Amino acid sequence: MPRRKPRKVKVVYRPLGKEQAWGHAWPTLSTPLIEVDPRLSPKRELEVLCHEALHVAFPDLGEKAIDRAGKIVSRVLWSQNFRRVAQGKHTTPVRISR
Repeated sequence: MPRRKPRKVKVVYRPLGKEQAWGHAWPTLSTPLIEVDPRLSPKRELEVLCHEALHVAFPDLGEKAIDRAGKIVSRVLWSQNFRRVAQGKHTTPVRISR
């Protein structure tokens, strides 16, 4: 079986107040798109990002299963201290060489 190239997913942070949602996913685009509301708490942001990423990975899965899996994955990541690192405006990210 030929290996399929993994698709890159674009993540955009924008206020989703009018949509009354914390996040959206469009898995069928040529470059799948995830939108996340930037006003969320860090823990909720991780949960929403996991939820929307699961929509991209498994577009045929039902909302209930996606919701349950997203909460479990985000809880595991949070318990292992995965956090967003806020960097200053003029900070250069650390480069990891191979």
